[in-house]
Parts: sequence; structure tokens; C-alpha cells
Amino acid sequence: MNKFKSFLANKKTGFYVSAVACLLAFIGLIVYVARGGNYLSPVNGVAVTLLVLGVVSNIGVLVMDFSFLGIIPVALYSAAFAVLFNSEMLFLTNVAFGVDGNSIDFGWIFFFIMIILAVIVSAVAYGMGLSKSNKLVAEE
Repeated sequence: MNKFKSFLANKKTGFYVSAVACLLAFIGLIVYVARGGNYLSPVNGVAVTLLVLGVVSNIGVLVMDFSFLGIIPVALYSAAFAVLFNSEMLFLTNVAFGVDGNSIDFGWIFFFIMIILAVIVSAVAYGMGLSKSNKLVAEE
């Protein structure tokens, strides 16, 4: 228990913000995959892979003390957002012009917001810093 307390004592606020970003990305991933797709917007394997890698790298950054590598989840979440946005353009165009009666459902809005928030929150967390200097480790 003392190791866990000293581990948390060495963390800045950005550590907790980064944990929230990881949770947001994970929720967005689950909703995206559970929602499924249709012929205009099938589930994109590249986006799913990027999100999984982003969540895994975010967990790695949180558990290990890779403070300068905290940019990796930001990059992976951003790339996943770009791939998702690109793959959903045909669906969005179809909805905008009402070609065949498709509409944007709650699941689509929810996963898109979760991914956007994951990108923003992980970037803010990286800017805040995840860990204090090793010289400042609390010894209790």
C-alpha cells in the first residue's frame, strides 16, 4: 500500500486528466464498435486499431513513468479521429442531403463526442505534465 501511495504522491494533476482521456477513448471505442455500421459507414478497422493502441499506450504512460512519451496517446487519438472523420464523410453527406433517409443516431453523436474529448483532454493532460521530477518523490 505504501508503494501505491508513493506512486500517486509523485503524480501531477495531468496524470488524473490523462486517466480521464483514456476512459473517454475507451468508452468511445466501445460505443463505436457496439453501434456497428451500415453500407455507408462500416466499422473502420484502422480506426479501431488506432483507438486500441491509443488506450494501451495511454495505460502504459500512466503505469510506467514515460512523461515525455505522453504525446503518443494524443497522436494516436488524433489519428483515430481523422480516420473516423474521413470514413464517416459519405454517411454525413448522405444525411445532409437526405439521399436515402438515413439520420444521425445518438450512438454516432456519442462516440464522436467521446473521441473529440479524448483528443482534447489527452492533449491538455500532456501539457500539464504527468509526473513530478524523480527528485521530488514523496518518501513517507
